Amino acid sequence: MILTMIYQQFYIIRKGDFATDANKKIYYSLFTICLSLEEYINTGSTDCFRIMIGSTMIWTLIETILYITNTRVIKPMYITGPLKNKFLVPKYIALFLQGFQEGGVVTTFGLYFGDRLTRIRYFILFHLFITYIIINMNSKQNISNIASKRQINTVGSLLTMSSISMYNLITLHQHPEHFHRQFNMFFVMTYVCSIWTYIAYIKGFRTTETVLIHGDEIIVKPENNIDTFFILGYDVIFEISIAYITFYNLFILHY
Repeated sequence: MILTMIYQQFYIIRKGDFATDANKKIYYSLFTICLSLEEYINTGSTDCFRIMIGSTMIWTLIETILYITNTRVIKPMYITGPLKNKFLVPKYIALFLQGFQEGGVVTTFGLYFGDRLTRIRYFILFHLFITYIIINMNSKQNISNIASKRQINTVGSLLTMSSISMYNLITLHQHPEHFHRQFNMFFVMTYVCSIWTYIAYIKGFRTTETVLIHGDEIIVKPENNIDTFFILGYDVIFEISIAYITFYNLFILHY
């Protein structure tokens, strides 16, 4: 398997107008704030607020670094008014909104609904939100232009994921009483992101590419279901669900 990783390059390709709609990011962010506020009012807990703020700050910093170093091309983001008139969002506000959605929304959603999986009204709300995600994804126009192409098995990426996974395993071993809560959070994030990824794939917004390296020869393999399943599965399970448990350890467990 290690040799396979060395001699193959696995890519995730995003297509369409990725990260250009500020309205939806604001809706997701407001919904996340409402969940955190509801938890605080009804239970007095600030866990959702802490993980929302902490993960948003870290992801905004990551997005800013990627932008400043030109590692990722950040397209202009627009907010659409009630009369369908569009306004350009200032770059650093756009980076904050992107960081909020990538970090705060996902982690808070996972923690909040993970804590309430067995309660029927939250279970219904959970699936209503998933239904909104599906409707929103299906309403998007399929655009074939490539927005980004990212290799998931670079040495740096694999070392980073290995370090994060090891940290989370060690922390879980030291605090086994948090296993049930972390597992529920992991399950919710995996469930939601799997649905989002599947819809994005069948709509053509997200595809994969496998490149074979044989000496100086580079061969692009035809896309197949097995490679696609493992590449997108790795992204959901490791790069999202397992990686985001780190925010729980940083802002909930060690608070």
